[in-house]
Amino acid sequence: MKRTIFLTIFFAAFLFADSFACTIIMVRGNGVALAGSNEDFLTPLTMMWYIPASEKYYARLCFGFNMLTNSTQGGMNEHVLFVDGNSLGRQGWKADENKKGFSGSILDHLLAVCASLDDVKDFFSGYNCPALDAARIPVMDSTGASMIVEWYNGEVVFLESEEDFQVATNFIGSAYAGMEKPCWRYNKAEELLSGQSSFSVLKVREALDATHVEGPGSYTLYSFICDLKTGDIYVYNFHDFTECRKFSFDEEIKKGQNSRYLAELFTGRTAEYENFLKEAPAIMLQRGIRNSRFQAGLFYRILKKNYPEVFGMEVGPEVLNNFASSLSTEGRKEDALYFMEINAGDFPGNATVHYCLGNLYHETGNIEKAIAEFKRTLEIEPGHKGAIEAMGRIRE
Repeated sequence: MKRTIFLTIFFAAFLFADSFACTIIMVRGNGVALAGSNEDFLTPLTMMWYIPASEKYYARLCFGFNMLTNSTQGGMNEHVLFVDGNSLGRQGWKADENKKGFSGSILDHLLAVCASLDDVKDFFSGYNCPALDAARIPVMDSTGASMIVEWYNGEVVFLESEEDFQVATNFIGSAYAGMEKPCWRYNKAEELLSGQSSFSVLKVREALDATHVEGPGSYTLYSFICDLKTGDIYVYNFHDFTECRKFSFDEEIKKGQNSRYLAELFTGRTAEYENFLKEAPAIMLQRGIRNSRFQAGLFYRILKKNYPEVFGMEVGPEVLNNFASSLSTEGRKEDALYFMEINAGDFPGNATVHYCLGNLYHETGNIEKAIAEFKRTLEIEPGHKGAIEAMGRIRE
């Protein structure tokens, strides 16, 4: 249990370290209550999973990523409460000594214990939530009431709207009350939703499509719409709104606990999605190394393990080869060696890997290990020109 909590906090800290562009849209009126989300990030291992009710917790559907432990980014529970999140830069959050402490996945916890907006308000009134330092949390319940929980001016704020819709993107709404909003996605969604006499799934889908992003720093990895009157969920993969998978919460939860990669639900791949899948391991390595060598290595292991099963693709030796080369060019020789040694262990029969590792050893003054790697290269590929020339230079 302690390890699960640590990993949840670890990955939550990573996900909120930068402001990735996510758009949440909540609309109501004329018997309609719909909540839609564009999840914008970089990891390809997107998932949806169902957790049945227990003695203490509500049944819930979660969307998110496989990061050793499933990382909840949004979802809906059996009381048709919708919860999601927008990442932010640091907000200067401080704990209230009169409140209890909370650690773990805040979005999953809200789905597990709250049935209404009032329940959510009660939770934040009684618990410190460090996630508010780098995130705001849109919430909508079955009545059509919505709000965004955020940290502003030294306190928790429940931002509500008199309009029949509410949009949440990556800025503190309380700081821009009555002002022009600093986000094109917010402004585009508001333009599409303003003045509407009624709303539908199609209208929410239109707004999500108009506000999706296509890189390079972030991609709309998936989108979903929750009908909070019927319990239906509409899912779209990698900002392709021409193909939809529809699910009934009540029917799916009867199947018990289960999880599905979205790539397994959407077998057709656009050329853009295919290219993203090829580039994603390198992207995640670069993102991870910004925090630590450990994190980059962990991302590599997760992706290498899951890629063949989920996407029918291998994370090949060129991924770490290229990554180590870029680190070496930046002068980070020790980090480059760390990842090249991993690569040699994963691909012991690849001549190029051993040759590149030999070069790194040579550059860092470890001649004995360099010779061993060049010899190994020649055992695999006897005519390897680079290894032959390297051995010749060492003997001179």
